[in-house]
Amino acid sequence: MIIHGKGGHGRVVAAAAKALRIDFLHTDSKDGFEPSPASVVHPAIGDNKARSSYRRFPLASIIHPSAIIDPSCTIGEGTFCGAGCVVQTNAKVGQGCIINTRSVIEHDCVLGNWCHVAPGAVLCGAATLGEGVFIGANSVVKQGITIAPWTVIGCGAAVVKDIIFPGTYIGVPAELAGGD
Repeated sequence: MIIHGKGGHGRVVAAAAKALRIDFLHTDSKDGFEPSPASVVHPAIGDNKARSSYRRFPLASIIHPSAIIDPSCTIGEGTFCGAGCVVQTNAKVGQGCIINTRSVIEHDCVLGNWCHVAPGAVLCGAATLGEGVFIGANSVVKQGITIAPWTVIGCGAAVVKDIIFPGTYIGVPAELAGGD
């Protein structure tokens, strides 16, 4: 397997792979290395758009040994589940997602492909994230909420109503940044 990306997230993914005793080659484009189309890759890149460009490769998931993943969950290819994260009953996590350190995905949540749930964030039951949604560190998404694709939720925000228009949302309660 190739872990592609040597930034901060890439180093975290590589440490998890070592803890799991996975054989891997740790590479980066900055080293002049690009995986071949047949390579099995874990895209260890924090940026959702950049990570989504790896959909053309066969993808491998890495789940940290301290992650708690209910057996009824679906975890998409190329997803990373970090140290101490919890993914509860019947959650569905798409392709190439990041479920970061100590984040919580509660029962029946659905995460589209290429989402990133940052450290300490909590998705309460039956929340739905569209493709490419970023949930900032220590944010909370209320149960049953739907968030539009490619939306960014700022650190510490509380999402208490559906977000139907993509954008950057901040605050408690979360509101469109720069909005009136």
